Amino acid sequence: MLAVFMNLLYNETVEKFIICITVLASAFILSFGMSGIGRETRSVTVRGLSEREVDADLVVWPLSFTVGSDDLNLLRKEIISKNDVCVEFLKEHGLDDSDFMVQAPQIQDNSVNPYIDRDRISYKYIAQSKILIRSNKINEVKAAQNDSLNLAEKGIAVRQEYDSKMQFEFTKLNDIKPEMIAEATKNARLAAEQFAHDSESRVGKIKKATQGLFSIEDAAIGLEEKKHIRVVTSVEYLLK
Repeated sequence: MLAVFMNLLYNETVEKFIICITVLASAFILSFGMSGIGRETRSVTVRGLSEREVDADLVVWPLSFTVGSDDLNLLRKEIISKNDVCVEFLKEHGLDDSDFMVQAPQIQDNSVNPYIDRDRISYKYIAQSKILIRSNKINEVKAAQNDSLNLAEKGIAVRQEYDSKMQFEFTKLNDIKPEMIAEATKNARLAAEQFAHDSESRVGKIKKATQGLFSIEDAAIGLEEKKHIRVVTSVEYLLK
């Protein structure tokens, strides 16, 4: 009888001991987890900016002119002749065949246009011829455009409308992307460190980061060959 009693007492003690250990372990895990969550949710989100001004490395210029005639065959010959004059003009300014392309002309037949006053038609056929210049020889193309008035001596009036405007592009963005992103991230951390200093904290690891889009704009009106590039990164840092 005594042995049975001692066995029951032993089992009850072991069971209580196990329950006690389980409760303590659960309390420890819960306390540790809650403290960890508190640290993770204490963070600051800042933005960093990086800006650059670079030279354009590509120029696009549609050199175009208009030709009129009442005879379609004569119109064709005049287009070919004037295109040859323009090609020679471009080569005299340092461009070669890889820098431009003579495109097919757009010909309008005014005799079948119901919206034109036939009494005021100058020519039956009107053609717009275009030579598309696309080159990295920025200075040579600019010089050619500045001298394009000289083509008037040979009966070629170069169009100066909006669709014939010279455009400049920057194509080497990938070459400077890593440096600009690193600079933007560095500036973001400086802002985070200032915030942490004011709040008596320390900046920890990056919790989340978002890179903004790169923007490329003209540096100023009339200075289209200079490009202004900027990017903004958004970074969330943990605070200690």
